[in-house]
Amino acid sequence: MMSEDSPVDFLRQSFRDLGDQERRQHRELQVNSRRSTLGELQNIQKRAVSSEEVKALADKLKHKSQFTNQDFLGLNNALIQSEENIVAFFKVQGALHALVRELLGQNASLQLAAANCCCNLSLGNEKSCLQLTKAAAPYLLSNLDGLNHHLLEVCAWTLGNLAGCHIKPWEILHSQGLLPKLLQLITSSSSDIIHSVIYALTHYVRIGLNSDILDLEQQRNIAVSAHSLMERDRSSCWLIYLLSCSGDSDDILLNNSVVVRSLRLLGECNANQDVLIITALVRILGNLSVNSSAAEVILKEPSIVSILCTLLTSPYAHVQRETLWLIGNLVNHPSKEIQYLVTISNIENILEPLLSVALSKVA
Repeated sequence: MMSEDSPVDFLRQSFRDLGDQERRQHRELQVNSRRSTLGELQNIQKRAVSSEEVKALADKLKHKSQFTNQDFLGLNNALIQSEENIVAFFKVQGALHALVRELLGQNASLQLAAANCCCNLSLGNEKSCLQLTKAAAPYLLSNLDGLNHHLLEVCAWTLGNLAGCHIKPWEILHSQGLLPKLLQLITSSSSDIIHSVIYALTHYVRIGLNSDILDLEQQRNIAVSAHSLMERDRSSCWLIYLLSCSGDSDDILLNNSVVVRSLRLLGECNANQDVLIITALVRILGNLSVNSSAAEVILKEPSIVSILCTLLTSPYAHVQRETLWLIGNLVNHPSKEIQYLVTISNIENILEPLLSVALSKVA
């Protein structure tokens, strides 16, 4: 970790950066996922929707009989465009109450449209997220128990955004039982919703660890449920990485061969296309390599030199930097047994040319 900050400060900043990046990416995914479903609104989508138009739609929402599916499509399209439009919605008194009313309704299509609105609103600022959490959290959580997979998926995305926004929404969701619901879903869900559940749990863990309020038992319960997902959905590698930062569940990760599995996944990744997963995997190995048993597994991996060569020549500077950190943990390991393995592997001499180039880039 090439920084003057303490390891704790470094990890906390990494958590914040990860959260901001994921929320930005989720906004882009939300926009793209709606491009093929807006149908009648394709012409509207080509222009920016003003905050005044959002206020007009929000005001119309308060009159249940007047608000249609088409209006919901227009509102969703507007909310996904900018944070200003999200703020404009919350400025209309009674609009949030009306939205929650539709979330509780019996009309399945309007209920799903309302959930989509909540999902878009959850991409707003801290104040917006706190307002939405206070108003809608119990109903979003109750939908996690339902059989409507489309609704469940949207609610999971929404809860992930809210949990990942700030500690205040996190505390509300935590007190209302978000974690047990997510753990139940992660072990029983079908493949079409598991990605959104992993997303929610990752943001829950990120804020919980960053704020030092996720206790030992909770971390270990998450690790027991989450480690099996690495191959099923590679986005879970970020969740494993976060758990590996605290060290409290290292034994669970090590006993379930997370090091071997991470190395295998690295060997399967495309250096250009899978950079996010590669980053998570290298960080997992970097964190776990402080354990002698993990370092031994890494150094005895037959393809380790090939894997490290690929990482050191990555087109992404941060991947090279993370790889240097991993190698540094191995060659500077306090264990004499690990030092012996480093020596007989001749890994430093083999990698020396690539190490010199990578060090010159990140210095």
